[in-house]
Amino acid sequence: MLTLEEKWFFDHHGFIILRNVVSPEDIQLMIELGKRWHDMNLEELPPPLTSTSRSGNASPTIAHWINNVQYGDKVFQRLVLNIEIMRVIIALTRAAPCVVDCALTKNYTTSDDINFHASGQDYSVENDEPRAGFINAGTSLVDVPEGTGFVCLPGSHKRNFDPPENLSIYDGPPTVINVPVHAGDCVIFTEALYHGGRRWTAEYPRFTVFNRYIDNGSHNRFPIESHKHLISDEVYELEQPAVQGQKKQVVQRIIKDLESTHTI
Repeated sequence: MLTLEEKWFFDHHGFIILRNVVSPEDIQLMIELGKRWHDMNLEELPPPLTSTSRSGNASPTIAHWINNVQYGDKVFQRLVLNIEIMRVIIALTRAAPCVVDCALTKNYTTSDDINFHASGQDYSVENDEPRAGFINAGTSLVDVPEGTGFVCLPGSHKRNFDPPENLSIYDGPPTVINVPVHAGDCVIFTEALYHGGRRWTAEYPRFTVFNRYIDNGSHNRFPIESHKHLISDEVYELEQPAVQGQKKQVVQRIIKDLESTHTI
């Protein structure tokens, strides 16, 4: 599923970049929907869409996100099932992915920095294959210029020591690297990697879709049964808990499609 170079890159860096994996038409539609939904009040969002960033005591200048966007339009379901992204997700989850979150984030120049953070250390190499228990696939809908957007501490997913407290997302290489991308590019990274986001500086808003996957269980997330009719059977199956050693039908279908196109 992964090339030797991709295995090396992901194991060494903790992330991988897939270039130009979303069509311009789908990008434009997701941006239009993002603008519409982000301009709505929380109670105006079409169910089951919600925004956990607008509840509780979140900062008013946080980069807000809309959750459950796969239920809002088929374009986000196409992204969940994107064959090139799923090629990597399937490989990293030992062919047992469960999608646990689909969120559309919008950043302004007034949005807060996102300081370094990570979730656990669930990363390993098994049978010469990298695996990650918690993966984030961040697809950019706009061009993200150098100096802003995604930053990380490459290799920190395999850390034996925590980073120093004074480490900043604005520090430079080789410790901190910034990853500029174009609209339609996807950065897939393990949540065990220390990562963050520099303040947005462009005149246009930054839109990013984050689809998160795990390789065991469901992270206490399940399909929203009352709105099951809004998603395809394959997306519904991907939201079911992951069980190692059991390939979901959608995974088998994607692997077959990859084999038929000689991608693997």
